[in-house]
Amino acid sequence: MSANCVSPIRERREERGSIIIMTAIFMLLLFLMLGLCIDVSRIYMIRAELQNAADAAALSAARELNSGSTGITAAVARANNIVNSQGFEKFGVTIQTVEFSANPDGPFISSTLASAVATAPTIRYVRTTTATTSTAILFGLAALGSSHVESRDAVAGMSQGINTICDFFPIAVALTDPDPAPNTTMTLQFTQGTNNQAELADQDYIILEVPDINGVGAVETAVLSAGLTKICQTLNVNVPFHMTPSANINNGPRQITDGVNTRFNEYANGYGNGLQPSLFPPDSNVREGITFDQYDNGTAVTPPSSNAPGQDDRRILIVPIVSPGIYTGSPVSAPTVSFGAFFLKSKSVVTNPCSKSTNCAALDVEWIDESLVVGRGIINPGACSSNFSLAVLYR
Repeated sequence: MSANCVSPIRERREERGSIIIMTAIFMLLLFLMLGLCIDVSRIYMIRAELQNAADAAALSAARELNSGSTGITAAVARANNIVNSQGFEKFGVTIQTVEFSANPDGPFISSTLASAVATAPTIRYVRTTTATTSTAILFGLAALGSSHVESRDAVAGMSQGINTICDFFPIAVALTDPDPAPNTTMTLQFTQGTNNQAELADQDYIILEVPDINGVGAVETAVLSAGLTKICQTLNVNVPFHMTPSANINNGPRQITDGVNTRFNEYANGYGNGLQPSLFPPDSNVREGITFDQYDNGTAVTPPSSNAPGQDDRRILIVPIVSPGIYTGSPVSAPTVSFGAFFLKSKSVVTNPCSKSTNCAALDVEWIDESLVVGRGIINPGACSSNFSLAVLYR
């Protein structure tokens, strides 16, 4: 046997520790990679939280813009409030700055400057920036440093105002002030025309002529008041008043009241059994005398009976607004100066004999922020813009 021959058993003994060393090195690298992934994931999670905060604040602030100084103040308050009330406290997210501009790309003016208020009529965009947040790095110190610092911003603005509303409640309301303060309560009183003339005082309403209802009798008036039309109305376009016998002072108010009150789960007999919950469901909350805030927040709820499941927002009425005055013509009509959103606080009431002084089909309503309840609206090219508009996130 050669003296240089090495036993195979001896060779294997000399290699025993190498696998353990390689495994230890691999586990260390795996641990470092896993730690780096954890750090990067934490950075992206916090970044997403910051961006969500900035987006929500910008959208909320943009909804408050009204081309006036009050809109600037309200936008700043809303931007900070939305973050504080949406549960972002987990990462201590707050809005550091709220800035305004006439263009989505700036230049942006700080809300703390008087120039922001001075240029309020041209302001259409809001940029919100979150406070800087520092994320401690736990594992990837060599690659990422000891901490990662960043903030996020978002720009939102108002889209072109909707100037045409569809599926509105088929009345026109006369208001001296076509844009009252939100939460203003009113009692809208029914009025009728005489031959080729209609006189509307402040807070009067009149039934509208709608082509999707065939006939002008009691059934048609009740059904019209119970449901929504399928037509659209544009600003500065004349809306025709209903001058038929079914809407006169001695007849129409009863049908209007019966139609309106389906929203409170009250269904009158007659009308060819046309007023049915399956066709005109009650609102999901039929409690009377509450405010819109209570209704919107669900703090005072009385659901309808189990055999008539409710439908949300049936008590919200979007209607054309006209100016008070005396109107003549054939048909009698008046231009729509704006759109209004009303919350129906209580059932309609009617007396016999009927007159304005005795609550003739009176509607107990609250004027509400129309931006909260816009239904089916469109933009009619060439027509003027309305106060119905939607906040749009640009980036």
